[in-house]
Amino acid sequence: MATDEPFRLPEREVRRLQRTRRHPRLTQPDYLHARYLVEALERTLPNVPPPVRDVLDVYCGTRPYQDLLPAGSKAVGMDLTDFAGVADVVSSEFLPFDDESFDLVTCTEAFYYVDDPRKAVDEIARVLRPGGSVVITVSLPWEYDRNTVEHRYTGPELEQLFGAWDDVRVTENGGYAVSWATLTGRIVYGVEEHLPAAARVLLRPLFVLVYALVSGIGMVLDRVERAGPQGANILPMNLMLTARRPA
Repeated sequence: MATDEPFRLPEREVRRLQRTRRHPRLTQPDYLHARYLVEALERTLPNVPPPVRDVLDVYCGTRPYQDLLPAGSKAVGMDLTDFAGVADVVSSEFLPFDDESFDLVTCTEAFYYVDDPRKAVDEIARVLRPGGSVVITVSLPWEYDRNTVEHRYTGPELEQLFGAWDDVRVTENGGYAVSWATLTGRIVYGVEEHLPAAARVLLRPLFVLVYALVSGIGMVLDRVERAGPQGANILPMNLMLTARRPA
């Protein structure tokens, strides 16, 4: 009798996804976005205020950033499905954990899937111990699935959501240039992925060259952008929020 097996990515594809997130290459379509994100996490996660013993990774995906967590901490990965074979807890319930179970909660590039963000913030506070920290990253100008409810957040909106918390800080990672490079790379990748298989193989070196060129131009433009005057308007590719539950 046939049974419905849960979808699971091949191990090779999981490793590829982990590599593109943790060690992005100039020749991938979203290089600058991925690089800025990982650099922000490298600055932040190892330096979360102690003590950090228990960590919850919400919507953990392939868990590419586990090595950046504070030394000696133990992480629990939670997701809606275990498509990568690395989730410890699979649940459609948001945070099915006891009160005050964790010292740090992370949610990397997935908070926009939360149906009710205010309720989610309350739940994060509930599972955190007093003085515990949260680190959330979200993309701003990015595609969405027409079949899925997703949110997009600005910096002031994230600050407002966590307004009752301590040490609230929102960091903008990448501006107009990084957003341009990321979206341009995505457009080119869309062309590549819709080619017939034989054409993709034949033209792959050309697409790799285009990705590298777009990334290079994006880096130059980003350097110019950061050196110029900073006005009130901004289009960051990614936002990082850090905050602490009041002790």
